[in-house]
Amino acid sequence: MSTRINHNLLSLSAQRAVWTAQSDLDSAVQRLSSGLRINYAWDDPTGLGISERLRSSISGMVEAEKNANYNINMMQTAEGALSVIDEKLVRMRAIAVQSANGVLTQLDRQVANVEFQQLKSEVDRIARTANYNGFYLLDGSRAAATNNSDSTLALGFSGVSTSGSASSIKFHIGENNVVGQDYYYINIAGMTSSALGLESLDVSNTASAQAAIERLIDAISSKDVTRTFLGSMVSRLQNTILNLKIARENAVSSESQIRDADFAEEMSNFTRSQILMQTGVSMLSTANSVPEIVAQLVG
Repeated sequence: MSTRINHNLLSLSAQRAVWTAQSDLDSAVQRLSSGLRINYAWDDPTGLGISERLRSSISGMVEAEKNANYNINMMQTAEGALSVIDEKLVRMRAIAVQSANGVLTQLDRQVANVEFQQLKSEVDRIARTANYNGFYLLDGSRAAATNNSDSTLALGFSGVSTSGSASSIKFHIGENNVVGQDYYYINIAGMTSSALGLESLDVSNTASAQAAIERLIDAISSKDVTRTFLGSMVSRLQNTILNLKIARENAVSSESQIRDADFAEEMSNFTRSQILMQTGVSMLSTANSVPEIVAQLVG
């Protein structure tokens, strides 16, 4: 090997090795301190793109799960109000059956009718005031959809009077925007006295009491169907939440494998780079002293 002074190739080679070791050491320190294998786009461009899409999907799943929980709370609010209405309707039917008995006096029926009318008013009051976050649920305003071409889960009672302002409720329980998969609409039948056909009922005589019995049987059936619908929707939403949790868990696992740092591996890289850095600096110092040795030849 010839000896030269103008170009110290040994020093250049040692500098490159030190630069490489320094770069690897910096990368290991960055990953160990952040816990991430990908800190910048240039660390792994392809992996970054995949992990970013997964992170976006995970974020959507988290919000969809929250939405489903909100929807469950709303359905539970409506079902709770219906359970109270149920008690009133059952009592009203009992009073109607009692008043239909011919051995009661007119005064007895008048007294019974007072309670009957109060119960009917209470049914109407509960139906008109039951709401969740300002959405009234049983007053008939959610009984039908207007200007809606999307999938709607409708549940109604044949006696419901639907106004032009009635609208369904949208349940967005998915991370994307596909109708029937990520969102759908539901309708909840009105449970007011007029919607149930109770508005003109009384038990002041045997004939009206008998008519009230028939009407109350239909009203109770309508209420039962609506409660069944609400219960099945809660069950469905609970399954939706479970599915979202499983999907999010798998997505997080995939995203973690791509983006998170393996501390055992990175610690090994850190130790190796640190040793190479120390030896590289030592060898660079030696390489820089070669011209001095060559200069001795002409001394």
